[in-house]
Formats: sequence, structure tokens, C-alpha cells
Amino acid sequence: MRLALLVLVFFMISVSSSFAALMDYVKEVKGDTLVVNDYYDMSSAPNSINNVVLEDTEAPAGRVYELQMLGWYPQSGSFTTHSDRPTVIVGANDDRMVQGTVAPPVISGFSSEGASFPGGINYGHDLTLKNTSVVCGAPDGAIGWAFFTESVSNRTIVFENCMMETNWWVFVRSNANEGNSFYFKDNYFVNMSGRACRRNGGVYDNVDNNTDTMYVENNTHVMAQGYIYKFRNYPVNFIYINHNTFINCSNIVFETQGLQSNNIITNNIFVNSNIQPFRPNFREDMPEQAIDNIAQGIIDVAPLHDSLSHVPRKWLVQGNLAYWDSRVSDLATEANNIPVNGLTTWKNQTMVMNARTQGLFDDDTKYPFMSVDTWYDVLPTFNDPQDLLTDQVDVLKTYSLASIDCTSTATMPHWRLLSTPVEDYFVYSDWPIPVDLSYSETNLKGTDGLPIGDLNWFPADKATFMANHAEYYGALLDAWNSGNLVPTAIRELGGTPTGFELEQNYPNPFNPSTTIRYTLPLAGNVTLKVFNALGQEIATLVKGHQTAQNYEVTFNASNLASGIYIYTLQTDNFSQSKKMILVK
Repeated sequence: MRLALLVLVFFMISVSSSFAALMDYVKEVKGDTLVVNDYYDMSSAPNSINNVVLEDTEAPAGRVYELQMLGWYPQSGSFTTHSDRPTVIVGANDDRMVQGTVAPPVISGFSSEGASFPGGINYGHDLTLKNTSVVCGAPDGAIGWAFFTESVSNRTIVFENCMMETNWWVFVRSNANEGNSFYFKDNYFVNMSGRACRRNGGVYDNVDNNTDTMYVENNTHVMAQGYIYKFRNYPVNFIYINHNTFINCSNIVFETQGLQSNNIITNNIFVNSNIQPFRPNFREDMPEQAIDNIAQGIIDVAPLHDSLSHVPRKWLVQGNLAYWDSRVSDLATEANNIPVNGLTTWKNQTMVMNARTQGLFDDDTKYPFMSVDTWYDVLPTFNDPQDLLTDQVDVLKTYSLASIDCTSTATMPHWRLLSTPVEDYFVYSDWPIPVDLSYSETNLKGTDGLPIGDLNWFPADKATFMANHAEYYGALLDAWNSGNLVPTAIRELGGTPTGFELEQNYPNPFNPSTTIRYTLPLAGNVTLKVFNALGQEIATLVKGHQTAQNYEVTFNASNLASGIYIYTLQTDNFSQSKKMILVK
């Protein structure tokens, strides 16, 4: 009995001591959430995040580490999260970053007595990071290679509503382990630069592993040197890139897609991206950059090796926009005129896809599950891009031309708009985010009928998107699995109509897209379907309840053969059909 009591007392003392050590880093306890002390709460000491996570050895299953808004959480060394449980780190304010008004907490490196460390977190299990700013650097301007890396396989890593700035390489890398899934949602990535290497400066690198899932939705990427999402020569099980915005990204956006088989790339905006020229057979160009030794576009697909010929290739590429300013649309000619490294065979990569890739999409016999539609090719009228489309295009061009020289030491200058010099506030990004990348065009609609690009710039449309996410995502998966395009984008035109009407499509004949307008004087259940000449249903463009007003539907028939088709509008009180002609 006495022995048992002694053991109990010893255990209680140990637990109490452990809890006391943990509470040194905790400002407040809110249920299973620990509010973490920041640098100033710790009397100007770093590593409160590192220590609170590592000391929390008896955490409940729902543990959350909450970071204070306006707080600074510097690190003088990296740490690895627990291997036996997920780690969740969140900023206290859930407002979307690009519309935010209260500055998020900052996680960064630390400088002290002439030494500096750029910060870092290694995930030992599932990791979720939300509502924070991450700077891969220290206050003295020292920059790190990457901030997040792994030591495990088959885990889920989520980055949601974060702002990430500065790196020598990428923010997130995956080394040696397999089966991890990465989710990037609602983030703002900026100033991916710092290392004198044109391949470095991006978001993610699949260094030498087989990633299971790469899910990238509603993110904005601004001012980058290198490869943004780098897949190397390792096939990813599923790549999903939807509703993202890329502006002034110098090098390849999606590096080495060629071996990938399962891709959905939809509703994205690419402005002045993928601009660095390429030269075949140039040894200083990493071979991972170009399959078949040819220049690539934003989309790059190669035939699979014979040993993988049985693998179905499923690609859905729809609703995207690509635009290049005339200053950066022909850098290959300028490189040849210099000539860079004495070479005159530089090739442009300012294209949606190369001829080899287009040939695969066109081969419906061998690749029946590869679908692409016509890209938008206009510059959106962004509401407040600051100097991104003026002075920064010149900065982008200067860097891009200089850095293709194999002896180059050029880096892309940091883009900051605050009056305070960057070096005085290196770990504090511009806040509030100084641009507004919403735009005024109403015809730039995606597969879901919402504005293309990052929807966080359109709060009302983002709310619609989230409320109907399962439906929109399901439509993409259905099209991807069937080898078709998502059949329609619906736009509400308003008005106070007095009668039912189904208008003739325009243009007619058409190739590959046409517009159908109709009028509903009464709310009710509506279907709009397309049939072939044999009466077989080809597509359902509209199905569901609609209010009384005018509507416009875009029908993309890229996957259909030339011929006569019939479209039929059916409501509770009205039915009408019309013919349209597809000519390819």
C-alpha cells in the first residue's frame, strides 16, 4: 500500500512538473486549445511554438495551438512535431487573408548576437497550419531554403489561409517518404525569391518521393523566380489545381507534369508566368525541366513509357486564362539577340501547351480521357494591381533575361509597397495585402459559373463556392472520370421578363463553344439538355430550381463531333427545342 502511494505521489509530481513546464509557454487555456505566448510575452525569447508543442506530451485528441493576432513567433531552431498525433496550429482570426484587416501572427526565423536561423517545422504526423504569416527568413535578412519538410509517410498536410513570403527554394518540400497528401487552400504566396538560381523560388518540391495528392485551390501567387509546383520525375497520384491566380511568375509553373496521369487544372488565371526561355541540349538546364528536350507550356504532357502504357491518362483542363504582356512574350528573341551565353537557339515557353502535348489531347482514340477547352487570352481589368502590371513587369523581365545566363548571380528584388524599407521589417510582410485582384469583366466565368482565378478576391462568389463546393467538385470529377468537359457555365442576367423564351444559340454554327440564352417569367424547376441527331442525351446544362429572370449558358462541345444537335428547355410550364450546328 505504501509503495503504491509513493508511486502515485511520484507520478503526480512528474505530471505537475511537466504541466508547469508546458504552462511557461501558454497565455491562456480555452478547453483543448492552448493560446501560445509570443516573443514579447516570453520577455523577448524565441521558440515558444517549438517548446509548447514539444512539452505537450499528454495532449488531448483535439489539441489546438492558437497564435495571437499581431503576435511574433520567431524560431532559433526547427523542431519535429509529435509522431503519435496530428499537430494543429492556427491564428486566432479566421478572416480570409486577402480581405483581412487584423494582421495575422508571424512565424519566422530569428537573429541573435550575429547568428541567424530562418525557421522551420518538420512534420512527424499530420499537420494543419491556418491563419498565419510564415516568412522563411530571419530579421537580419537571412533567408532559408524551405520552411516545412517531412519525416513521415502517408500523412495529410494542410496549409489554409496563410501568407507565405521569401525563400531560397520552396516553402514546402517532401523528401524520401511516400504517400503524403498536401492541401493548399486560400493562401497568398509572395516574393518567392532570394537565391541566385532561376529554378529556385516556389511553393512545393516533390524532391524524391511519390506524393499521393496535390490539392491547390483558391490561392494567389505573386512575384516568383522559379518553379512554383515542382513534381520532378515522380508521378503524383492525383493533382488538383482549381481557382488559383498566378501573376509575374518567372519560370515554369508546373514543372515536369509529363509523367502525370491524373490531373484537374481548371478555372485558373496565369498572367506573365512561364516566361523564361529554354534552350535544347544546354547542359546547364536541368534535364528535369523539359521532357523530350523541348520547350514546355503551362500544360506539359508526354506519352508514358511502354511499361506504363496500360495506365489511363485522365486530364481535365478547362476554364483557364493565360496572358502575356508584350514586354515578356518573346524573351527568346531577346536572349538570342544578346546572345545569352553566346547561344542563339533559345525557345519561348510563353504558351498554353506545346505541339506534342496538344497532340495527346487531340488523340481521342489513344487518350479518350484527356480533355481541354479554349483558354481565355485577355488581361483582366484588376481593380487595384498597384504596379504589378507596370513597373514590376520590367523587374520580371530584367530578372528573367539575366538569370538564364548560367553564370548569373541575379535575384528578383523583393516587391514591397510599404514606405518603411524592407530590411527594417524583413519578417513583416506588407499588411493589409496591398493589391485587389478582383476584376470587372463579367464574362470570365469558370466551370461553376463563378469568376475564374482565386475566389477570395470575390467574397460573395467565394461564399457561393463554399456553399456548393461538393456539387462543383463533383462536376469536375464526373467530367474528369468520363473524359468530357464540364458542360456549362450559367450566368444570371437579371431583368423582369414577361414571358418564356428560348433564344437561338450564338454563334451558330459554332466551334467549340456557343451561348444559349433563355427567359423565365416564373420561378420553378428547370432543365436544359443537349441531344444528338439520334435523340440521345449528350449533356445536361441546367438542372434545378431557378428564379424568374434572364439566363445565359455557355456550352463547350470540344469533345463532340461535328453535326446537328438539339437543345431543349423544360420547365414546369414550358418546353421548347432548337437546333444548333457544330462545325470543326
